[in-house]
Amino acid sequence: MIQSPEELKAKILSAQKSGDYLNEYDLARAAIKLHPDDEFFQYCAVLALSRCNAKQRALDTFYSYKLHNSESEYIRALEARILKDLAFLSVDESTSPMSLDTGKFYAAARTYQKAYEQTGGHYSAINAATLYLLAGETELANLLATSAIGLALKDEGPQYFSLATRAEAYLLLNREDAARAVIAEVAKHNDQNLLTRARTHHQLKLICNYQRIGVDILDPILPETVIHYCGHAFYNHHPIDAQAENELKAQMEKVLTENHCTIAYGSLMAGSDILFAESILKLGGELNIWLPFGQDSFCDVAVRPAGQQWVDRFHACIKKANTVSFATESDFLGDESLFGYCSDVTMGMAIMRANSLGSKRMQLAVLNPNLAKQSRGTISNINKWNGLGHPTQLVPSPEISPKPPAQKSRQDYPTNRREPHAILFSDIRGYSKLTDRDILWYYNVLHPLLSKVTAEFKSDIQHIDTWGDAIFLVTEKASTAAKIAVALNTVLAEIDQSKLSIKEPLMMRIGLHFGPVYKLYDHLAECYTYSSNDVTKTARIEPVTPPGEIFGTEPFVAMLELEGEGWANFEYAGTISSAKDFGAFRMFHIRTRYQPPALLCSL
Repeated sequence: MIQSPEELKAKILSAQKSGDYLNEYDLARAAIKLHPDDEFFQYCAVLALSRCNAKQRALDTFYSYKLHNSESEYIRALEARILKDLAFLSVDESTSPMSLDTGKFYAAARTYQKAYEQTGGHYSAINAATLYLLAGETELANLLATSAIGLALKDEGPQYFSLATRAEAYLLLNREDAARAVIAEVAKHNDQNLLTRARTHHQLKLICNYQRIGVDILDPILPETVIHYCGHAFYNHHPIDAQAENELKAQMEKVLTENHCTIAYGSLMAGSDILFAESILKLGGELNIWLPFGQDSFCDVAVRPAGQQWVDRFHACIKKANTVSFATESDFLGDESLFGYCSDVTMGMAIMRANSLGSKRMQLAVLNPNLAKQSRGTISNINKWNGLGHPTQLVPSPEISPKPPAQKSRQDYPTNRREPHAILFSDIRGYSKLTDRDILWYYNVLHPLLSKVTAEFKSDIQHIDTWGDAIFLVTEKASTAAKIAVALNTVLAEIDQSKLSIKEPLMMRIGLHFGPVYKLYDHLAECYTYSSNDVTKTARIEPVTPPGEIFGTEPFVAMLELEGEGWANFEYAGTISSAKDFGAFRMFHIRTRYQPPALLCSL
């Protein structure tokens, strides 16, 4: 059903307030297809790209929409905002003021100063002041900060922004007591707009680090906590009575409230998962559900055995959830490993969302020590989460008297079992246009260099195969597959192709995914191979990847986050239809600071 501009705008604004930047971008792109000349939707698409860390692409898109010619001061100001963000990319807590690229900050400061001179607004003044400070122009920064305070005091609009300007100005001027008092006032506003609070906190934190002011001064305006939840399932052989359930929900609500838990990620098994989901929804939070496989099959396996009342509650939570996603679109087929894989993806998504907001992250887990042997999944989740340095708060489970489990009906499941792995597919644009002489170059010159890349990771590769220009590769870790992808792409991008009889250079397309795969014996080739629906999914993603780019799915980037190596960057590319009508998936451009193996540096 075609939606009106007003309906689309309301949905986009709602996504902006909650910091759901992926949904914000998808909504804006959908709106532009219906209303291609609407400046508001164009503006939101650019803004969402910027929030997805695709800063340069956001700036390029801003110019392609010709928004720099807009009659709206607010829309034109987005150019300066993106320039500021690009300058801030080189700044973190460990950055020394002496190592800053002052030229970038000066250019962004001049853009904001011009806007200030045209409008006289405190927003432009304070941004120019901060950027001049980081550019080393302290005197000019102090002058603009002082002017911004006076202008903000006269602002009769929404108080959050004028208070935030004053707080930033006082920090710039090293007036800590004044800043602390205003920050306390800032915290009383915009409690429903997590992204705005996150941006404010991020920028003020940079100033604190630069000015050597303790960042604890900013604690009152931290965005709300993002949580991953998990815990015991309550089936007929692990029953929980009404009184114990009410007591457990009261504890959950207390913990959620005390820790300001607003955004939640988890699954929806009968028991703790559904109780957490109901509590989050009751408190007005945002619920994001991940299921390990199809919804109906999951309900039959993990909910229905506990009784019809849990089934009804399951469907009620699904209906009210912000998002419902699937770790794999494949069937269950008796593979218990899918539950652990789904938990891993869910934890990675919670970490990714917390990172995008600059907020606290926490795991809430219902755990009864007496059932620890039967709660391997919960224990594993806690260990993985804590291993990344993130805190877990336990919610004590009520005492349960286990009963013998009901006899399960025999299912006709295959004996083969799938295990979650990273999957890489690549091909080369232009390969089909190579002459026979060019194909000799491909195999005799390029292939040896590509093989040096895979040789560096030989012990971490479970499977590798080729078909002409195509490469199919399976690894245990997402980070391994991503590093290989970057190194392969680098080889082709840097090699001399001047002797080839082609009009355009060869460029690699790489698709990355993480999902369950079978290890199977190939009777024709007389060797083992890997295959599954998720392998096919990766093969359908690769053809829609732009030449020279690396695309990864949502489960893939979630696993990158969970593995915690911290070297990868990824920019949201939007929900993209795969080849051969296989489906549409949220895709990410994979970027990295990882350097290819030393042996490639001389190529």
